[in-house]
Amino acid sequence: MQFKNEHEYYELLGFLAKSDGTTSLAWEHNEDQGAWGSEGRIHFFTSNYPFAANLTHTAGRGRIISRVNCNEFVQNLHEDHRFINGDTQNIEEIKTTIPEIYLADFDRGVNLGLEIIDEEDTSSGEAITKPYKPENINISNPPMNLGDLIDMIDAGWINLNTEYQRGGHLWKGNKPSRLIESILLGLRLPAFYFEEVTPKREWNIIDGLQRCWVIKNFCNDQNFALEDLEFLSQFNGCKYSDFSFEIKRDMRMSPITVNIIHKGSPDVVKFMLFKRLNSGGMELTSQEVRNAVYNGVAIDTIKSMLPAFNEATDYKVANERKNAEDFIARYVAFHHTYYISYEPDLDYFINQALKAIRDDYTQEQRDKLVTDFGRAMKIARTIFGNDAFRKRTDPDARRGNINKAFFEVIANVFARLSDDDVERLMVNESLLKQNLIAIMNNESYSNSMSGGTGKKNAVNRRFSWFEAVVNHSINGKKIHVDDNKIEIEQL
Repeated sequence: MQFKNEHEYYELLGFLAKSDGTTSLAWEHNEDQGAWGSEGRIHFFTSNYPFAANLTHTAGRGRIISRVNCNEFVQNLHEDHRFINGDTQNIEEIKTTIPEIYLADFDRGVNLGLEIIDEEDTSSGEAITKPYKPENINISNPPMNLGDLIDMIDAGWINLNTEYQRGGHLWKGNKPSRLIESILLGLRLPAFYFEEVTPKREWNIIDGLQRCWVIKNFCNDQNFALEDLEFLSQFNGCKYSDFSFEIKRDMRMSPITVNIIHKGSPDVVKFMLFKRLNSGGMELTSQEVRNAVYNGVAIDTIKSMLPAFNEATDYKVANERKNAEDFIARYVAFHHTYYISYEPDLDYFINQALKAIRDDYTQEQRDKLVTDFGRAMKIARTIFGNDAFRKRTDPDARRGNINKAFFEVIANVFARLSDDDVERLMVNESLLKQNLIAIMNNESYSNSMSGGTGKKNAVNRRFSWFEAVVNHSINGKKIHVDDNKIEIEQL
């Protein structure tokens, strides 16, 4: 393993940290099989990897395409950069170990090999007519002080490791210290919003994750000292344990505003609050919110489809912001309720499907959902190769970006094909591609996958036209588009 300079080294660290299924770290105890000792290895699950000139690969086994043996390097990743064994890393935590001068190199590595996803406007232009019944919302505001929050964190009653958390405890610079300074000055903190999981014993955080982490780190774990205080500079360098009893008492007695959304409140309310209230940092994506609201069996089902998705997309879609899971959630929604019965808006439509998977599906139904998806991904990969899920208007043009709306269409239509139809479609693979180019050159059809994709007519057009093209191709018929209608060419 050799690097020309530090820039290359930190770029590789970014690549290994991105957790998209292309690599994993392992410490293999080969001494059990008679070898000299343990070996640190990087496992590669794709043959399409950068840094080929820097790394010496050996053959892998099973799903592992190749391996790089590098004891000292893997040990360095663990000890100096907070990597862990496996294929999932905490990027934000690792970034705290990267010198500022090399952060751009690290970020470049994180983005290496990833696809740019087609931009999409998912708006529907329609309001949800029956979002929920206001009388079903149960929100309370119990009188609480900071000491109550500290004690609940200490007892493990507040879930700090939420599905949407992105290194939530890693507020940087002087922000943690300034929050503690606000408490010392007697300033009231912004309101906390929690979702009740079990009465009084387990709460999920809707808004206030960063503040809870700062309070935990300073008051519970006492793992940082105050710095760069604006008004109380005499406390710079102090930890919680350095404060007198009186100061600790005053901090604990500071009143806080807490809003609890009780169990049984509609999911749509939780979804709305997550989207609107998360004020602690970067705005959450819709899928990050869904992962928080529908955490459990529904999200676990989505996650179980990631290996098939990654293989079909050649590991090109990052999942750092749950983007890959958002693709799968779109498939799941239209598998649950096919496009003919679609009602806007798209977020609400997806949420209803996840609610059904969580509350109504049997395990057998969930398993079938996963199996159908895996089958659809294999069909798409076999027919389109690395061109799958991309809009193509010219057979000789450069390959385009992966398109999320086109993905949901291909995945759902292919999942519904019989084995016989799949066989006939593969025989007519070249005809299918010609026919798809014909409809992709139609502006109306192309727009149904980029602008207003949540509109009912856009959903209907992109599904119905693709279905028609697949059926005509199965039957060996070539088509063209005339006056926004698919016509069969006469031979």
